[in-house]
Amino acid sequence: MKNDKRLIFVGVAFLVFLAGTMAAPETVAEISCGEVKFVAYYFHGTFRCPSCTKIERWSYEAIRKSFPTALEEGRLLWKPVNLEEPQNKHFVEQYSLFTKSLIITEVKGGKEIRWKNLNRVWELLGNQEKFFGYVTREVRDYLENR
Repeated sequence: MKNDKRLIFVGVAFLVFLAGTMAAPETVAEISCGEVKFVAYYFHGTFRCPSCTKIERWSYEAIRKSFPTALEEGRLLWKPVNLEEPQNKHFVEQYSLFTKSLIITEVKGGKEIRWKNLNRVWELLGNQEKFFGYVTREVRDYLENR
């Protein structure tokens, strides 16, 4: 009986760990100098709590469902970034990051010309419909208001 309980505990702990590491797919694309591109970055750490994973998953779903053509054309890029990797440390200062964050940015001629931290994703985490609406409105604003 004790061994069964231990096995169940280990199984549940493993599933919680897996849920924390599941993420939306990463799209990596180059930005050539003359193009205007929009990048939706999701900045995270190596360990991902269920809330952080949910923010990433919902952000990706909202963007994928609302802007499929822009994603397919490569005009909008989805880029999850692990801030704990040495090559990504510069983003913390660049975007004044202090927690996991969704950033939308516009790149023109190889240079970033504006960006915005969509910090309400934490506030809206309890309501998927409002979360999707917020992310969609903010990304659409960037795509349409250059």
